[in-house]
Amino acid sequence: MKGRAHRSVSRRALDRVRSLFSLVAFAMFACSAGASAQDNRLPPPPLPVDPTPLEQLLSAQEKESLKKTDDAQKLVDAYLKISDTHLDAALAAINASDSATAERELDIYNKTIAETVKIAFAREDKKRRLSKKIEQKLYKQIKTLETIERLFPEDRVAFAESALKQARQMRIQALNEAFAGGEILKDPEEQKKPGVPSKNNPPNNLMSPLQMNFMGGSARTRTQIPGDYLNEEEDDLVRKAQKPDDRAKVFMKIADRRLAAITGVKVDPTDKKAQKKAEEEERDWGPLPKLSRADLLRHYARAVEELIAKLEDAHERNPKSSDLPRALVVIKDATDRHLQILRALSPETKDEAEAHALATAIEQAETANQGAREGLKGKDE
Repeated sequence: MKGRAHRSVSRRALDRVRSLFSLVAFAMFACSAGASAQDNRLPPPPLPVDPTPLEQLLSAQEKESLKKTDDAQKLVDAYLKISDTHLDAALAAINASDSATAERELDIYNKTIAETVKIAFAREDKKRRLSKKIEQKLYKQIKTLETIERLFPEDRVAFAESALKQARQMRIQALNEAFAGGEILKDPEEQKKPGVPSKNNPPNNLMSPLQMNFMGGSARTRTQIPGDYLNEEEDDLVRKAQKPDDRAKVFMKIADRRLAAITGVKVDPTDKKAQKKAEEEERDWGPLPKLSRADLLRHYARAVEELIAKLEDAHERNPKSSDLPRALVVIKDATDRHLQILRALSPETKDEAEAHALATAIEQAETANQGAREGLKGKDE
C-alpha cells in the first residue's frame, strides 16, 4: 500500500514539475466524470465530479448576478466572486470538521473556476487581461486551498488535493495566456520600472522556469504543520542571510539537521574533533526540538518550501542577480543528497502519518531539485 502511495506521490510530483517549469500553454483542464453521492454515502477518493451542472448548484442570487451583464470582464468578476464565496464556505465547513459539506463546496468552486477560465480564454480581445486577473485570484485562493487540504481528514484528503491540483493547473494556464506575446500584463507605470518584464525589457530566462514552479505552491503560507518550525538561532540565521545563495545554504542546513535527527546519526564521543564541531553547531544553530519522525519530515518539507518562496521573492526584486544561479547549485547539490536519504527511509516507514509526511518531503525535494536543474539549464542556454 505504501509503495502505491509513494508512486502516486512521485507521479504527482513529476506532473507538477512538468507544468510548473514550462512556459508552454497547457491544454484546458478537463474534469473526469463520476458518480455523485447517493443515500448520504460519500464516494471514495479520488474526487469524482458530480454531474450536476454548475447552473443548478448556484443560488438564485448568484444566478442573478451572472445575468446582469454580457460583458466578459464583468462576467469573469462575477464568477470569481462566486468562487470566493464557495471556497470560503469550504474552509468554514472543514474548520467545523464537516468534510461532506466542504467537498460539495469544493465541487462548486472547481466548476466555477473552470467556467471562468472557459469564458476568459474564449475572448481573444481580452484574453490576456482576463487571464492575468484569474491568475492573481487563483494565487490567493491556492493559499486557502492549501489550508483546507491540511485540515481534511486523512481518508478524505484526496478531495482537497484534487481541488488544489486543479487550481494550480488553471493558474498556470492563465499565467501562460498572460505571457502570450512575450510579456506579463502589468499597469503602464509598473512597466516603466527597472527589472519589470516588457517588450523592451524581456524577463530573464534563467529564473523564469524556476519562478513558474515556485509560484504554483508558494511557501508563504507554511502549509505543512501549524506553528513555527525554526528555533530561535535558526530564525536569526535566516534573517541575517540576505543574499539568495546564503539563504539557500541556511535553509539546506536546516533541512540537513532534520534529516540527521531522523536517521539518528550520532557523533562518536571518542572523536574529539567531531564532538567539538557538533557542540559548535548546536551553539550556533540551536538545539533541535524533540519531535517524531513524521514531524521532522514535515519540518524538512517546510524548509525546502520556504526556501522556494524566498528565491521567488528575490527573483521578483532582482531577476538578473548573479546570486541566483549560485543558489540553484546549492539546492541541486543538497537535494541530490536528501533524496537518497529520503528514499532509503521508505522501506522502514510503517506508520501511516509518517508515510504521508515522507511522501510530502520527497515531493518537495524532487520539485526543488528538478527546478534547480531546469533553472541552471536555462542559464547555460
